[in-house]
Amino acid sequence: MVDLLQVVVDEAAKAAATSAVGAVSTAGRNVVSLLKERLGTGDSGKDALSSRALAAARADKEWADRLIEAVSELHSENASTATAGIENFRNHLAILADPPRTGLKLIVGPGGSGKTELARQIADRVQADFPSGRVEVSLARYRDGDEFDAAAVKRYVLEEFGIPRGEIPVDDEQLDRQFLSVLVTRSFVLILDDVELAAELALFTRFRTSLVLATASRYGRELKACDPQAIELRGLDQEGARQLLTDFCGKVRPSGEPVESDLLIGLCDRMPLALREVGVTLAGRAGETRPVAALLDEYRATGVVDAEGVIQDSLRRTFARLSDAAVEACALLAEHPGGFFTRATAAAMTGDPKVLDELIAAQLTHQFGDWYSLTILVGQYARGLTADRNAGFDRLLAHVRDTAVAADFRENPQRLRTYVVPSKRTWDLPVDHIDWLEWHRTLIGELVKLAWLRHRHKEALQLAGAFEALVNKRGYWREFVEISDWAVKAVEADKDAKPGQLPRALMMRGKARFLARWFPAAREDLDRAAEILAGPAVGIAERRWHTLRASLAEFRGRFHEEHADLLVHRRAGKAEIDRELGEAARQLRLACAISTELEDGPALAIHPRMLANVLIKLGEPNEAIAVLGTMSAEGRNRARVEMVYANAYLALGELSEARARFASAWNQLTSQRATQYAWELRELQARLMTAERDPGAIDVWGRLAYDATQIGHPRADRYFTALESSPPDRRR
Repeated sequence: MVDLLQVVVDEAAKAAATSAVGAVSTAGRNVVSLLKERLGTGDSGKDALSSRALAAARADKEWADRLIEAVSELHSENASTATAGIENFRNHLAILADPPRTGLKLIVGPGGSGKTELARQIADRVQADFPSGRVEVSLARYRDGDEFDAAAVKRYVLEEFGIPRGEIPVDDEQLDRQFLSVLVTRSFVLILDDVELAAELALFTRFRTSLVLATASRYGRELKACDPQAIELRGLDQEGARQLLTDFCGKVRPSGEPVESDLLIGLCDRMPLALREVGVTLAGRAGETRPVAALLDEYRATGVVDAEGVIQDSLRRTFARLSDAAVEACALLAEHPGGFFTRATAAAMTGDPKVLDELIAAQLTHQFGDWYSLTILVGQYARGLTADRNAGFDRLLAHVRDTAVAADFRENPQRLRTYVVPSKRTWDLPVDHIDWLEWHRTLIGELVKLAWLRHRHKEALQLAGAFEALVNKRGYWREFVEISDWAVKAVEADKDAKPGQLPRALMMRGKARFLARWFPAAREDLDRAAEILAGPAVGIAERRWHTLRASLAEFRGRFHEEHADLLVHRRAGKAEIDRELGEAARQLRLACAISTELEDGPALAIHPRMLANVLIKLGEPNEAIAVLGTMSAEGRNRARVEMVYANAYLALGELSEARARFASAWNQLTSQRATQYAWELRELQARLMTAERDPGAIDVWGRLAYDATQIGHPRADRYFTALESSPPDRRR
């Protein structure tokens, strides 16, 4: 496990280093002041300062605590915008009068006891003490059986703190570094809903300047060890229960029947879910003389004696008032993959575009923006109802498949794809096609898995293939690792699989894996694809077979380049790094040769640029320029070619040509509003200014280091290295 104190002093050293060039906040000045107080004003680099601060922190716990507190306020301006969504009723006033303010506090109790609502109200009481805001995480969304996706939780939390998704690393090592850097430099409230294991809490309990409020339904030995004095709930306090009942009764006023209302609340055990259901039941009796007393009489007559009975009776009454179509829709939507649906996916699954409105009017759903879900109790009840679930799944699968494929073709009708193309592939929705894929990415992932489990292998491959349009445009490679795994299984299980589908699926999974830096597993996939493509083209056009070979050579080249980058990061020997880069160049030369033979224009606009980039890393800029001279490119790719040219001329010391190429790339990408290359451009600018001996270079490096530190990105380390190599007289 990473030493958290090491992370703290590293962030403190970064704050000191950026302050030397004027990039500093008030919180940063506080950190620098603490470092000077303990270590003096001696000039030293970031790593040396970090080492000295770590030794001091271990020797002086009081000073270490002050440093931890100061570092936790470094990025409070990057506060989460997550809101509590507090409902308007009182909940356990004694606890709220003196709420917990540091560390971990568990809130345990049965489902429906108000755990999450109490956590939100506690957070609301103490929020002013935590300037970086509040994040709420539903851990159930990150479990699949016994598997818990800790990496996905980290990515979600980082995004909640405003870290752009494109700036969150794919691989675990860099993700962990960023996660720790971001969280130690913020003071926040975290609500963890539905905790089951101590390991889930361990992701966050190390950050002791923040408050973690965790809810759990089971309070076993493992969780008791984490918090022996948890808040244990049995229901709301009496006043809170009365207020909640009133909130859901519509025009009925329980206060007009106080004795009967308290009896009804007691029957519900003051449990929020039961009170909500009985409130909905009472709302339907508006106009009666004594609706609460009448409902109690009916409960006695039918044997309803506890909260569970109240809930089941309320659900039976609610469903009895629904149309047959709405009842069947509930049964189908209770099985909707992922539990969340849009109007369009609900209409597809139920076959009825209007039925969702009836469910909403009956208060059977929750809404989250454009997405809906059934309430917990309604979903549980509806799963026991009869419906043609296979037909519903088939309709949903066809709808999402057709829309995803249409989005893929809208993005690039000419790109390499091996899945069976359905007849409908025209994009006709009034939204951006890539936005649609992004909004539905979780649903697509669920459907790929379920399609495979239902032996719908063709559809699984169509969805996985269409998802490539999203990863090629916006990333999501980590999500694609699992999707591509199901795609490989689907091809292997499909007796009707087409030639080319298995090597393509293996190649895509291999790429997703090496971007996650799972290199041994990625190598296995790419080697398997190579074995298949080494054979003759059988049942597939010769040109298409060779196109797959070129694509494989590209992926293998990228594999070795990524591996070389990792070796650089780990400070491996030059010979080892050059071996990887040499193999990358060999594979990319092969990709260029095959694409040239095929006269494949789109590929020839990419492969030479990739090769030139590797050649520059190998110290062969002249050959890189020669390779670039063989290609033509347009649009965004042209700007990227100009960037590679600039790097090559910079390596040769031809600064005027490097400056011209940089200016061309900058202008093109600015006009195209292409922001994903901003870091690369700014770093190129800083390197160019350094070579030109421009005194402003140190300010550019300083701003790069400061901005990278703000989001906890590991690239900050190389910016600090550049800063420390700058002339001392330029530092403030």
